[in-house]
Amino acid sequence: MQRIAIPSKIKRAVLVEAGHRCAIPTCRSTTTEIAHIVPWAKTKDNSFDNLIALCPNCHTRYDQKKEIDQTSVQMYKQNLGILNNRYGEVERRLFEALAKSEDRVFVLGAAGDLMVANAVRDGFFLDKQIDGMSYLADSPSGIRKMFPLTFTYWVTDKGVEFIKRYASGFDIS
Repeated sequence: MQRIAIPSKIKRAVLVEAGHRCAIPTCRSTTTEIAHIVPWAKTKDNSFDNLIALCPNCHTRYDQKKEIDQTSVQMYKQNLGILNNRYGEVERRLFEALAKSEDRVFVLGAAGDLMVANAVRDGFFLDKQIDGMSYLADSPSGIRKMFPLTFTYWVTDKGVEFIKRYASGFDIS
């Protein structure tokens, strides 16, 4: 049987799911290919659920060199769904950066509290409420309010564990 081309709509969905980057959290290269999780030769399956975005290097490591196992790739795919439905772009980028740096403290600018709200709610980051720069604003009704311009967070032990599991490709659900 001749291999059927992956429909462009499905390719686009797979690339968008991974942010047009390699789905492996410790790689995240911006040059990507569409890879079958279970080989097409076995399943003839070009469905969204059986496809993942990988860079050429990771694709080779998975398909040909067998340095990355199928269970890991399935976890990366599952984790993308969880991350994309629960965490915003800033949170996902922080998880990636913190996995590489292993830092436990970071500072965000104005509206930082909104950008990491789900990770804080899930207990991964703790707002240390350290006084920093702020802005005093007067509303049209004459009410004065102070708005913080910086937010300092510590990564909790639960957050460290989550980030390690994410970066290693383990189940994060």
